[in-house]
Amino acid sequence: MAAPCHSINLRPHPNQPDKPMTTRPQTRAPGLIHMIGALIYDWLILIGVLMVAGFVAVGFNKLVTGQDAIAPGNPLFVLWNIGIIYLYFAGFWLTKRQTVGMRVWRLHIESTNGRPLGWMHCTLRFLTALPAWGLLLAGILWRYTDRERRSWQDRASWTTLRHTPKVKSGKSVRQNKPSA
Repeated sequence: MAAPCHSINLRPHPNQPDKPMTTRPQTRAPGLIHMIGALIYDWLILIGVLMVAGFVAVGFNKLVTGQDAIAPGNPLFVLWNIGIIYLYFAGFWLTKRQTVGMRVWRLHIESTNGRPLGWMHCTLRFLTALPAWGLLLAGILWRYTDRERRSWQDRASWTTLRHTPKVKSGKSVRQNKPSA
């Protein structure tokens, strides 16, 4: 009797050595340049996102109050912007473990217990980022005194920031193409 169509043969091919199908490159703690580069990249994106969110908020304000502008220092508008920034970072951290800027610089976040990141990790990381970056980078430079190379927001949120170095290949792209 033939095996059903949905069964999959998981045994390795007899001519191939037993080795994992995919290998993950080694990760390491990122350098300061990578972290600052990712932050600048993310903030450039966030400026555009905040502009669109501002247009939405002004439109909503026009519908509710009839005013064409939002008063400077309006606490609801400040909370709106903080919420947008939080959702940008937390949304990417939860779904991809990295923001767009972190992806460009090959950075990602891991939880220290190996489990997927949750809202609590993201919230604690977000809340401690401002003092870590804002106090003359004290929380970021803390990494260089910490034996596990974790910053304040890493410690507070039970996470760690990792960098995946580029994999250097000995072959060029042209060598991989089949000859005609």
